[in-house]
Amino acid sequence: MTKAYKISYCGLKLVALCICLPALLWSCTTIIEEPVPVKEDVEHVTFTVRMPNATPQTYAMNDIAENDIRNIDVLVFRVDNATQAEYFDYRVEGSSIVTTDTNEKQFTVTLRKNDTTDCRLVFLANVRDELTAMTMARDTRKELLLERLLSYNSGAWPVETDTYRPFPMWGESDKVRIDDGLNLRKPNGITLLRSVVSVEVYADNATVTPRFTLEDVYLYNRKVYGRVAPDGIKYIAVDRKVKAPSIPTVNMTLPLNVPTPLHYPVTPTEHKLTHTIYTYEADSVNSGDDFSATCLVVGGIYVPDGRKQYYRLDFMVKDSEGKFKSYHSLLRNHRYQFIINSVSGDGHNTPDSAFYGKKGNMGVEILAWNLADINNVVVKEMHMLSLNRSSLEVTGQGVFYVGVETDHPEGWTAVPEDAWISVDKQNGYMKITLSTTAPSGGRTGYINVRAGNMTKRFKLVQKSL
Repeated sequence: MTKAYKISYCGLKLVALCICLPALLWSCTTIIEEPVPVKEDVEHVTFTVRMPNATPQTYAMNDIAENDIRNIDVLVFRVDNATQAEYFDYRVEGSSIVTTDTNEKQFTVTLRKNDTTDCRLVFLANVRDELTAMTMARDTRKELLLERLLSYNSGAWPVETDTYRPFPMWGESDKVRIDDGLNLRKPNGITLLRSVVSVEVYADNATVTPRFTLEDVYLYNRKVYGRVAPDGIKYIAVDRKVKAPSIPTVNMTLPLNVPTPLHYPVTPTEHKLTHTIYTYEADSVNSGDDFSATCLVVGGIYVPDGRKQYYRLDFMVKDSEGKFKSYHSLLRNHRYQFIINSVSGDGHNTPDSAFYGKKGNMGVEILAWNLADINNVVVKEMHMLSLNRSSLEVTGQGVFYVGVETDHPEGWTAVPEDAWISVDKQNGYMKITLSTTAPSGGRTGYINVRAGNMTKRFKLVQKSL
C-alpha cells in the first residue's frame, strides 16, 4: 500500500513556497507521519437475509409493512482465537436494499479485510437512529454492547399504512473470515427475528358471535423497552428461535413497565382484532402474581344481557387436560392468537374490574406461532401451507385447537385418517374433538391438512388415563 506523508510548513504562502522553497526550509518544522498500514477493504459484499415470518405471507399491517426494511447495519465483532470471546470492531451501513424473493432481501456492504481472524457479523434492521445514539467503543465485548441496544415505544405501535413504524430486527452469521473469497462463500440465508411480539384476538367462532360481539381489547402491564438483540444464551441458532425473553436491565431512562392499559377499539362487524397489537417481550409470572402479568381484557356486548361486559384473558399454558399450568413468557418473533370459543355468562362492568376481579365465563385457546419456524411450512407453486405445530399429545377426551394458515386461493381442508378423531375447520385453525378415551397403552392418529397440492400430515397422540 502507498505510504502517506504529511508535511507542514509554517508561515509561508503558496507563491513564496513555490519560488523560495530551497532557501526557506531552515525556518520551518517538518513532521512526517507514517500511519500503521491498513488492509484493503473487501468491496461490495452482497448478503441475503431471510425475513422473520415462516412463510411468504405476512400477517400484519399490510402485505409489505411487516417485513419492511428501511435501513440495515452490520456490526463486525472479532473472535478471540484463545477464549472465543467476541469484541466489537466496527459498524458499517448497508446499501442497495432490494427484495429478491417474497421472503428474502439483499443488500451490499463494504467490509475491512481480515483474513487472519474469525469474525461474527451482526445484522440490525430499522434501528439506525438507536445505533447512532449509542457510544460503541472498539473492543467492547459483544454481549455488553448488544444489551445496551434498546427499542423504545411508549404507546400503541403505529400500524396505519401511511405512518407505520418498521419493526426492529436482528440476526447474526456464523464465524467468517473477511477475505477476498467472502463473496463466494458468504453466509447467506441468515434469518432475521423481529424484536417484538404480535397479539391477535378472534371472536368469530360461529358458536360465539350469536352471544358476544367483540368491541374492545386492552393490553395491561406492557413493556415500553425491548432489547433489539436477544441474550445469546437464550437464542437457539439451529431452530432460529429464542427459548426465553431477554428483558432490558440497562440503558433505560424511563420505567420498563407500564401498568396502565392501552386501548384498541374493534370494528364490531369484524369480530376480531388483527394487524394491530405489537409489544415487547415479557417474562412469565408466578400463578399468584396475577396483577403483574401481561394480559388482555376484552370487552363487548354480551347478547343475553344486552350490555357491554369485560373479561380478562391471560397468556397461559394449559396441561394435557386443559387446565391452567403456567403463564406464557412473551417471546420475540412470536404471534399469540387468542381464540374465544365460548361465552357462558356475565363479565365485569369495567376493564379494571375485569383485570382485578374474578376470571371466568369466557373460554379461550391460545395458539402460539414461532414466525421463524419453517419446519411446519410447505411451499409449492408459489403458495404456502403452515401449521403452528407439527404434533399434539393429549390425555383423555376434549377439544383442542391447531392453527392453520395458507395463501392458496382454494383454502385448506383437514381430513382425519382415524375414526376416533373429529375435525372442524374454523377461521384460521382446526378444532379437534376427541369424544372417547384412549385404550390401554394409548394410540396415535393423523390428520391430513391440504391446500392445493400441498399436504401436511399432523400427528396426534392420545395417552391413556
